[in-house]
Amino acid sequence: MDLKAIKKGYKIIIFFSVIAFLLFAVMLFIWGGDNRTVTPERQEIKNAHFTATPAVPVPIVNRTTHGIIQWDETWRGEMHIIGDIIVEEGHTLTIEPGTKVLIAAKQDKANLCTFPPDMRQGIRRENEVPPGGDLEGIHPGEPFRDEANHISLHIYGTLHAVGTPDQMITITSDSPTPDIWDWNFFNFKNGILSYCIMEYYRNLNPGDGTIVSHNILKNVGECAICLPNNESVVVEYNNVSYAGHELVDIQGGTHIIRNNYLGPNPGLPAHIGIVVVRGSPEIVNNTINGCHKGILLIGGTPHIVNNSIEGCDKDIEEEEGA
Repeated sequence: MDLKAIKKGYKIIIFFSVIAFLLFAVMLFIWGGDNRTVTPERQEIKNAHFTATPAVPVPIVNRTTHGIIQWDETWRGEMHIIGDIIVEEGHTLTIEPGTKVLIAAKQDKANLCTFPPDMRQGIRRENEVPPGGDLEGIHPGEPFRDEANHISLHIYGTLHAVGTPDQMITITSDSPTPDIWDWNFFNFKNGILSYCIMEYYRNLNPGDGTIVSHNILKNVGECAICLPNNESVVVEYNNVSYAGHELVDIQGGTHIIRNNYLGPNPGLPAHIGIVVVRGSPEIVNNTINGCHKGILLIGGTPHIVNNSIEGCDKDIEEEEGA
């Protein structure tokens, strides 16, 4: 065999071997990028859910989590929430029956909510008037919301949290000695909250057209159910007790409050079963028991029919000028 031909053949083999090795190295770099050294910054982003949107929603089971949810997500098992949760508009958070959601008490790994009045710290003093005069409903002697160190859940998309009588969802503090200021807000713009035990939160704010039904809501820092103006929420078949303010606070709208058991909520003047500030709510077939006041009418034109009010210092009080 010709020696020149043999040398030429070797050169061709070596050339293509080098090309193949380089191509393999490039593909390994691309495909294996996520297996490279993970810096603390990259790990924080992964933990905070700022990753690519999953093609198909997969149940999140027994997970520790926080951050922004930019896709449909399902919670199952025991979920540990260590920082604020925001579900963006257009996406659904589903919480399956029997799921236990443990909220880290009086801490927030990554605060996402910076509304100035909610960032205040300390205790509100008697006759205190802050700059701007905005106390956002904090009563004298109560701690401010200190949002930087308290977790909130804001669902701007849709909530589907539907348990069953035998497998209720639980949303509670993770503290072994919990109190009513352990975590702040549970807000949902659309959807349903049903067959859920929720406790040790600051307030619950459902949006227009939502349903709050068959829940046990107790040990609350402010209003257990806070209903906004110019909206309509159905609140029915709930058992609501022990709130720092009102059990149901109606700021306006055409809400339907029916077939609930409200109380006990004894003690301070703010411990009221239902307060109506404005609007035309329907308040029908509720039992209100053991509150300082059963129903307080500040304004509005409520339709109040067939409610049983027992063991309250005052059944129904109408403020002068209401």
